[in-house]
Amino acid sequence: MEQQYGQSTSKSNFLIGVTSLPPVGLGIFLGGLIMKKYKMGIIAATKFSFIMSFLSYATSMLHFFVGCDNHVVAGMTVSYEGNPIPYHNNSLFSECNSHCKCASNVWDPVCGANGITYVSACLAGCGTSVGHGKNTVFHNCTCLEINRSWTGNNSATLGQCPKSDDCSMNFIYYTVIQVIGGFFYALGATPSYMLTFRCVQPELKALAVGLFTLVMRMLAGIPAPVYFGAAIDKTCLKWGSTSCGKRGACRLYDSNANRYVYLGLGAILRGPYFLVGIIFYRLIKKHFQNKNSRSLENGQEDAAMNKEDNCKVKEHLPGSDAENESSI
Repeated sequence: MEQQYGQSTSKSNFLIGVTSLPPVGLGIFLGGLIMKKYKMGIIAATKFSFIMSFLSYATSMLHFFVGCDNHVVAGMTVSYEGNPIPYHNNSLFSECNSHCKCASNVWDPVCGANGITYVSACLAGCGTSVGHGKNTVFHNCTCLEINRSWTGNNSATLGQCPKSDDCSMNFIYYTVIQVIGGFFYALGATPSYMLTFRCVQPELKALAVGLFTLVMRMLAGIPAPVYFGAAIDKTCLKWGSTSCGKRGACRLYDSNANRYVYLGLGAILRGPYFLVGIIFYRLIKKHFQNKNSRSLENGQEDAAMNKEDNCKVKEHLPGSDAENESSI
């Protein structure tokens, strides 16, 4: 939300809570209600959980098509003339700011009147400033003059330039997709959780839940931030620096690469799950169908045996038809 759509940290956290908790809570409740209403057996619950998980996965694939372009940052994503440049050819210095002796490790972006973001007022070639704090306005920014398509004033304000209106609309689409995908996933969560109890023997249920939680933490919860973080770091265009001079947090990502890495890695990791799910469903179906058929056969045999026993008992009862016939 921050890097792709230009949302603030506070707004992103607020929107995550608003758009994730209600659909997930509603999905879990409805999943249990549907399971109870239709009296789902273990085979039906497995199928329902698998379908809902696949719908969530398919819905999340739509995120690939609602991304935003990179921030227009001079010397990093575009040249100082405003032309797009490859990320490996970026250079923060130009003739327009060569006389300023600017530091390259500073990240204090300003938005030029021409719609281009500059890493700092110094790198924008600004000579004077007016105002204080967030209201500071920089004037006589020489780097705005080399953009031939710009004929306005040469001023800049603090902060990055906002993204386009199309990006704001894509963010709405992203939020809608997130809500729908989360709802589908939560809808199958209750049947999926119930499989843990129904597929194991009663005395092993507590152990099964413990092992399930342990495996989830070991294979997903603990290592995921490591390899996701390492992959995302590869898309960083501008690193900050700490007070000790070491590398700090990433200030600017390549939006397109960031989107493909973040979404693609999750899609690749979730893909094989559905193959395992199909195998798991076939095993459950085969096992419980055979179990039901054996139970049915045993029930018929028991019924036949009971009928035969009843006939034998009836023959030995006093006053029975067989006794009457013999007496006649």
